[in-house]
Amino acid sequence: MAHSAPSEAETDQGASLTRWLPPSLIYVLIALAWIAFSDQLLRWAIPSPAMQSWLQTFKGFLFVLATGATLHWLIRRVQRRNQQDSQRIAALSSFYQALSTVSAAAMRAENQAQLFESSCRALLDHAAVRVAAVVLLDAKQHSLTPACALGPAAALYEQALSADPSSPDAATVSLRAVLARSACFCDDLHNEPGFEAFRSRYAAHGLQAFAALPLYCHGVLIGTLTLGCSQPQFFDAERRQLLLQLAETVSFGLGHLQRLKRLRLMDRLIERANDGVIVTDAAARIVAVNPRFCEITGFSEAEALGQTPSLIASGRHGRDFYQSMWQRLHQSGHWRGEIWNKRKNGELYPEWLTISAVRGERGEIENYLAVFSDLSERLEAEQRIRELTSIDLLTGLLNAEVFRARLVGLLQEVRAHKGRAAVAVLNLNRLRVINQVYGREKGDVLLSQIGQRLQSLNLKGALIGRLGGDEFGIAVPGMHTLEDVLRAARSVSACFNALFLLDNDTLMIRPSIGVVCFPEHGEDAISVLSHATAAMQRCKREGTDTLRLYTPDLSQDVSAPFELEQDLRRAIDNGELWLAFQPQIDMRSERVIGMETLLRWTHPTLGPVSPAKFIPVAEESGLILPIGEWVLAEACRQAARWNQGRATPLRVAVNVSAVQFQRQNWPRLVEKILNQTGLPAERLELEVTESVVMQHIDAVAMRLRALKALGVQLAIDDFGTGYSSLAYLKRLPIDRLKIDQSFVRGLPSDSGDMAICRAIVGLASSLGFSLIAEGVETAEQATCLFDMGCCEAQGWRYARAMPGDEFLTWLQARP
Repeated sequence: MAHSAPSEAETDQGASLTRWLPPSLIYVLIALAWIAFSDQLLRWAIPSPAMQSWLQTFKGFLFVLATGATLHWLIRRVQRRNQQDSQRIAALSSFYQALSTVSAAAMRAENQAQLFESSCRALLDHAAVRVAAVVLLDAKQHSLTPACALGPAAALYEQALSADPSSPDAATVSLRAVLARSACFCDDLHNEPGFEAFRSRYAAHGLQAFAALPLYCHGVLIGTLTLGCSQPQFFDAERRQLLLQLAETVSFGLGHLQRLKRLRLMDRLIERANDGVIVTDAAARIVAVNPRFCEITGFSEAEALGQTPSLIASGRHGRDFYQSMWQRLHQSGHWRGEIWNKRKNGELYPEWLTISAVRGERGEIENYLAVFSDLSERLEAEQRIRELTSIDLLTGLLNAEVFRARLVGLLQEVRAHKGRAAVAVLNLNRLRVINQVYGREKGDVLLSQIGQRLQSLNLKGALIGRLGGDEFGIAVPGMHTLEDVLRAARSVSACFNALFLLDNDTLMIRPSIGVVCFPEHGEDAISVLSHATAAMQRCKREGTDTLRLYTPDLSQDVSAPFELEQDLRRAIDNGELWLAFQPQIDMRSERVIGMETLLRWTHPTLGPVSPAKFIPVAEESGLILPIGEWVLAEACRQAARWNQGRATPLRVAVNVSAVQFQRQNWPRLVEKILNQTGLPAERLELEVTESVVMQHIDAVAMRLRALKALGVQLAIDDFGTGYSSLAYLKRLPIDRLKIDQSFVRGLPSDSGDMAICRAIVGLASSLGFSLIAEGVETAEQATCLFDMGCCEAQGWRYARAMPGDEFLTWLQARP
């Protein structure tokens, strides 16, 4: 039966328990014994002298015959033993040769395939071996897959074997060796139990015996080396021992290949590393550097080898610095920090250096590994970044933050010299219209041209910056009189007299400019910019002149939003805010499918306040955050209550402002409100405008995906009035587009509105979005939209926005 390899104590059954003495020595011993005792025995046994003489002659013949026969028998026995030994040695020579071949392959093979093929081919040199194969366990140890099979019976290993002990393949010697994790030998397949299913298949290939030897890689079983032979009882003790040594050699070769692979990988990583690498011996002599070291320092590899790292020392660090470095390195095994070194051309440069001590098995330091990066490039990049962060890249002017910071210093200097400065805030008229007509890219080109014109003014010592999208700030020191201030402002205005060229079109852009004189019109940068902005806003509202000097009465215009903010704060506490709901209709069935939530404010003295007036104030002041949270919670609460008992639940749409959406915890807040109110997530639709999406598209996309994961529906509100970029649409998990009422208003008579609506419907259909049109007021508009493919609508055609109780009454009255 199949069994494991014998122990070293076992011996060959055919060998003698004692060693035969040499035949010549045996012969001498017998002869000496005969001479010494035969004559005495004869005289003792035969008293007659005559008979003794005759027997003496006979004794001589008998001695020759007996000793000759004995000598012949001994010589023949020795010859037979020598012949058997010669045959055994000849039989084992192929295995010794295989062991030698595999040993060489274990050191020279480039990969596993070469090692496996060399091992199998070497074993086939013996005529009785009909197949030699290597089978490997898969990663999950579910099957044994042939990696190499050679010999006349190699067809036995064309398919994988199951590694399941309960499968029919469990009878194979390979799987037995894997399960036992030891060598397995089958000396006679015909008498081996468990091989009944395979006997006919093995017999067809002339196989009588099998051996399977486990293969390991760094102690992990990976498969077996399997042999099939045509002779039964082929695997005697010596062959088994040689095969075990051969399997160990293959396992060693596998580990060697893995170590070589790891070393080659490390070599490639070091060769391609973006940091310089130095390896020294224990005496700090350089034994290896990588190409990046040569690039950074300018020294070649040949110039560095054998030198110490002092080759690149800058001389900027004293003795104490290096003593501290080595002390730390020996204590902790690591040192890292910034250090100055020197290139071959003498140039000094900063680098970030990390040194590690590499210790041997006994803990002694064998090498030092130094990895460093050239910080000069980073310092240059940081300087460039500082320059770029101070510049508005579109116009080339100072950005708002830097302009305000430098304005503080400029005004302090002006005050110190008891001088005056002109500070102007400039706003471009009709830039938004130009963006809508020509596109944002053309609008950016126009802003770039404006930046160039402002820079071409060559106002001595002036600060010029971009404060916002279409707003600029200018500060000019060295003013002596109010007339100087106005003269500087007029020169700014005059640079806009020439037409701007935008592709083949010429445009006239007129700015609204508010001007202040420092220090008469403000004590600091904040106040002068605020007063200049108030003058600019008055100029923009009046639309007559392009230039206006600040007067104190303009501050009242600035304080109006502040007063509204205070009233709005009180409105939250006093319950002056309330929600209106406008139904959303499925035009195919005229059924109500949802409602949009609209925020309303009834001021105790002013009466109803337009959302267009108080929403911007709420966003700018941050009040939109508590207000928005209240709106969402109240809308979800109402919708959950109204949906109780409804066969077809309604969805509720809630608008989300840019300020709300920029909060990182917005998705978590939505989830919390849904859980508190009990409204299913799919019944909530959050509406965001295109401007919200485009402000921070990556962050918005992340939050939209988080909301989508909750099950909430998402819609783009007022679609078509902003950027309408397909690039952002395809990146966002949007469910629905809302056609803005400005496009619905002209239907069906306005061909432009018809074309835009048809394009939006086609776009939504192509991208798989639902559609709803807002502001539908007439049956003709509804019919036109329905014929285009828009099946959902809201507007006065169906119902106006109503308070909650009125909406519920209206809803219950519908069939």
